[in-house]
Amino acid sequence: MLQVSLPVDLLNNLLRIKLFREEMAERELAKARERLRQATEALKTAMEALRDFQKESLQREKAMYADLCSRLVVLREIDDVRTDIELMKEKLTRLNEQVEEKEKGREEAANEAEQARLVHRDAVRMREKYSELLKTIEEEHEIELARLEDIEMEEAAAGRFAFRDRSDPSDEFVSEADE
Repeated sequence: MLQVSLPVDLLNNLLRIKLFREEMAERELAKARERLRQATEALKTAMEALRDFQKESLQREKAMYADLCSRLVVLREIDDVRTDIELMKEKLTRLNEQVEEKEKGREEAANEAEQARLVHRDAVRMREKYSELLKTIEEEHEIELARLEDIEMEEAAAGRFAFRDRSDPSDEFVSEADE
């Protein structure tokens, strides 16, 4: 019994460790998925800001040129329009860079989430492996206990019959009389 209980105790301890690792992997997976969700949302927001500013800057540019063409202007007003258009282009460039940055961040978050998913999957497999091993050992132990109990019962029954045959003189007498 000590031989069976030592591996079972050891496996129970290992199973607890595997469960702990699975729980840790599950928490990390949840965190990675949340980071991915946040990165996706940040990308979406950056893309919307870029798209909105593109529309706004195009309308504003057209309106500025239309205003210049509708009246007599001085050179300074033309330079102001050019400066405003240049500033809008710079802002568009910054917004494009932000979108690219957010795309990279989302890609990194997706890779981290995939890695966390793989670690979690491996942790689940290891826990299942140890659970099955422990279950198999416990089932074998139960079978062995039942087998030992059957042997003990057979030995006890055989011992009773043997004891009765020797201890009962009337049984011997009857046996001799029958002969």
